[in-house]
Amino acid sequence: MTMTRFPFLRRLPVLTVLAAGLWLAFQQPQTPRPEPEDPAQLWVDSVFQSLSFDERLAQLMWVRAHSNLGEKHEAAVERLIRKYQIGGLVFFQGTPEKQAELTNRYQRLARIPLLISMDAEWGLGMRLKESAVSFPRQLMLGAIRDNRLLYEMGREVARHCRRLGVHINFAPVADVNNNPRNPVIHTRSFGEDRYNVAAKAYMYMKGMQDHGVVACAKHFPGHGDTDIDSHLDLPLIPHDTTRLDSIELFPFRVLIDNGVGSIMVAHLSVPALDPTPNLPTTLSRPTVTDLLRRRLGYQGLIMTDALGMKGVTKYHQPGEVEALALQAGNDVLLLPESIEAAFQAIHRFFAEGKLDTAQVFHSVKKVLRLKYDLGLTTTPEIDTTHLRAELNHPRALALKRRLIAASLTLVRNRDDLLPLRRLSDRIAALDIGSAQPSPFQQRLAHYADFDFYQTGHRPDAQTRARLLENLSRYEVVLVGLHNLSTRPGNDFGIRSESLELLRELAQRTRVVVMVFGSPYALRFFDFADWLLAAYDDDPMTQDLAAQGLVGAIAFDGRLPVT
Repeated sequence: MTMTRFPFLRRLPVLTVLAAGLWLAFQQPQTPRPEPEDPAQLWVDSVFQSLSFDERLAQLMWVRAHSNLGEKHEAAVERLIRKYQIGGLVFFQGTPEKQAELTNRYQRLARIPLLISMDAEWGLGMRLKESAVSFPRQLMLGAIRDNRLLYEMGREVARHCRRLGVHINFAPVADVNNNPRNPVIHTRSFGEDRYNVAAKAYMYMKGMQDHGVVACAKHFPGHGDTDIDSHLDLPLIPHDTTRLDSIELFPFRVLIDNGVGSIMVAHLSVPALDPTPNLPTTLSRPTVTDLLRRRLGYQGLIMTDALGMKGVTKYHQPGEVEALALQAGNDVLLLPESIEAAFQAIHRFFAEGKLDTAQVFHSVKKVLRLKYDLGLTTTPEIDTTHLRAELNHPRALALKRRLIAASLTLVRNRDDLLPLRRLSDRIAALDIGSAQPSPFQQRLAHYADFDFYQTGHRPDAQTRARLLENLSRYEVVLVGLHNLSTRPGNDFGIRSESLELLRELAQRTRVVVMVFGSPYALRFFDFADWLLAAYDDDPMTQDLAAQGLVGAIAFDGRLPVT
């Protein structure tokens, strides 16, 4: 008889035992594995516990620092760091070399490394004039069609900030500038269209934050529709909540939804949000906590605008300002006028039950967590070698040229005269507001044998008559208006004498007007059949405008305001 073998049956007892063992194992109580500890939270909790009550409060106070005010100012900043262990500094004017030197010195004094911030909306050149690149202001950038360029600018600004040891840039401005009389936002806004403002603010913010610098959307809940400067008084925003939701808050919602690192609250009176008389939004709990924190769901860092501005100090005293700002729900107190007065008032508010300890301590831990995320667990050191050269890298200058070229806006071009096709025609160029040939005229000279003229903003009757006689003989006159103003109350620097000259000249020959200033000034030139918005008097802008007139580059910008 032949025996049939089944290998599976020979292994069955072993498999059965194993299965039984596994079943029994799963029936035994399991000891839960401990959750891995979060190193960030461990560091935050450890540092928080090491701080005294006042040192915790001081983490929420960031003070002013200049690199051009000399030893007395530097010593005063050092005293604040030593005495209070403040949380951060806001650098203003000076030079990059001196700022780097001071940053290194101040960081060595701080037991917990300082957060370094700057107001560098159009790059470090906004504060470090003539020693770092200034990119175009936001209103000029608002004319750009390709928003990817804004991301590139954000990336380059972040490189410069990081090179100089700056962790937070108070940009972008997310205000919708729908008031042509706005004296303080104006050229700092991307314009009057909420969608354009939101899109460009997002790309600028993302470019910075993708490259290691915290952005700050400002000035919440929207500073665009006012004709008062909050540095000088408390502006009123009279709109209802429907309008605020639709226009002013729109860009902020976009930035919040896309992870903006911080938001700055403005000093504004907005009765629709808080009817308390003379209470700026910075000190308003319905605005900061109820609207921004709860309704809009913002969990990032909330900071006040500078607490020495008249928009907040006109009706509230130093000390009270800082205590009310914490009560409102702000995390960071920017530029308190008196830290000593701030401590006294904050202590009084705690004693009177007006401040919630849990809320304030949560803000302290947010600041500490940001320091951890930015690598500020050890004292940083800025390498000053080649610093200025790296802040003015050819890459940055090339990007600036691309931004300007993409912004220049041909507003009117009757019969497609521009770009000029027949440079053999008799063509003159007139600079108004420049005593010497401008960079605009200097570039034109490379292309053809133009005749050049210059005059001031207020040419007298005799000068106007002479210019009219001479310029009327040309087939085309290219007029550049220079050294204008950003102040609406000053008519943006446009003068009646200049307008009279150009109106008369436009009746005699073809006049191309280039406004190297605010696009709001274009309204003065309703008589001009050829009109270019150049936005700024920067030499590179003038150079590129001249190139555009002869067809070397295209004018592709779109007006960001009407």
